Amino acid sequence: MRDEKINEYKKVLEELNKENINYALLRNYEFLIDQTYPVEGLDIIVAEKDFSLFHSLLLTLGFTKRQPQFSLKHKAYFKIINTKFVSFDAQMGGIYWNDMKYLGEEVLTHRQKKEFFFVLSDDDTFIMLLVHSIIGKRYFKEKYQRLLSSLAVNKEYVLGHLSKIFTPEIAKRLFSDAQNENFSRTSIYPLVILFIFRRFFHLATFSKLFLRWLIWKKLLTPAPLISILGPDGAGKSTLVKALHDHLKETGRKTAIVYTGRGRGHLLPITKIGNLYKRTEKKHDAGKIKDSLSKKTPFQRKVLYIASAPIFTFDLLLRYFFKIFPKRLFHTIVITDRYSFDIMLMENVPLGFRKFLLSLFPKPTITILLYNDVDELLKRRPLENRANLGRQLEIYHQFHYSLKLKTDTKENVHKTVIEDVYGRLLKGWW
Repeated sequence: MRDEKINEYKKVLEELNKENINYALLRNYEFLIDQTYPVEGLDIIVAEKDFSLFHSLLLTLGFTKRQPQFSLKHKAYFKIINTKFVSFDAQMGGIYWNDMKYLGEEVLTHRQKKEFFFVLSDDDTFIMLLVHSIIGKRYFKEKYQRLLSSLAVNKEYVLGHLSKIFTPEIAKRLFSDAQNENFSRTSIYPLVILFIFRRFFHLATFSKLFLRWLIWKKLLTPAPLISILGPDGAGKSTLVKALHDHLKETGRKTAIVYTGRGRGHLLPITKIGNLYKRTEKKHDAGKIKDSLSKKTPFQRKVLYIASAPIFTFDLLLRYFFKIFPKRLFHTIVITDRYSFDIMLMENVPLGFRKFLLSLFPKPTITILLYNDVDELLKRRPLENRANLGRQLEIYHQFHYSLKLKTDTKENVHKTVIEDVYGRLLKGWW
């Protein structure tokens, strides 16, 4: 996987060179030439006149642009490769902390080549790492400390730029501390405040930025609800677990909530429902002559119609007590079935089923797994052929984020994980 990701980055960088796009990688690119470094996303500055070509090239190479974030000067792109992703955080026409520029596009005139890609000059790298550590990271990474203390730079050039960003006195102190590896002396937050308030347009930019940040954080937006649907035997349960495990590995809070029939009810209807269904099946098979399920088709239909709102109410309770609180606290919820079992009810008019289904919030992502009836019966030989056919017919009447005919478990899991992961990345979840 490491080699695949590096090869993808290399392919992009070689295309940028081929198209004469004026760019430079900013930091954390060591893994491209040194196997001891972990693979990371790449931060890149691109000349303003070349940015549209850069954007088009990445899209052509299969990258997706993420939705706009709170910083308008940062454009994020990603591509998923075998359930993992590579990414570029591109800055247009300068180097910014969010939307506040601290180095201009002229740094590209000083860029230097490292093997197959371009990076900033040592002077500009020193300034960028120092300022990024102070106002961006708000701490000094060990790797950045080593680089800052080892780079041989033009003192006059560096002090001139740092003086414009902060003050001449602070510039001298920061430069001296970096050269002497005395990073603990640096008071971070006063420098951040100074950077914001030193220029009026910085303060105006920061105010707008903060408002966009509040929206971007989705403080009042529920986390995504992912619904895995499909007939019995389609492989929903194993997919739900695989998707949950993958999202957990990527650092996302996730939870699985079962909302189908037969278990997990909040109302005391499980035992009654199971008892009725068992006796109904025995009666239909001719094994018993007298039971509560021995009813005329009309009586059975009335009973099902009357029970449908009760089942729906139980599902709504499960949503508002089990699912919604998790979503509100930014936990991605994956459901096996969700509320779609309402549509699979027998003896209930279609219009009434659709009305009951409309009472539920729509999932963020819906995935349908399906297969031919014969294939489903191989996996679930005890299932009823006619009922499976009926389920498939109902499922195919609706639209889904992803509709997938199942083959091998590995292919299904890979396809779904990459699709869902891509949607979450694009929307900053």
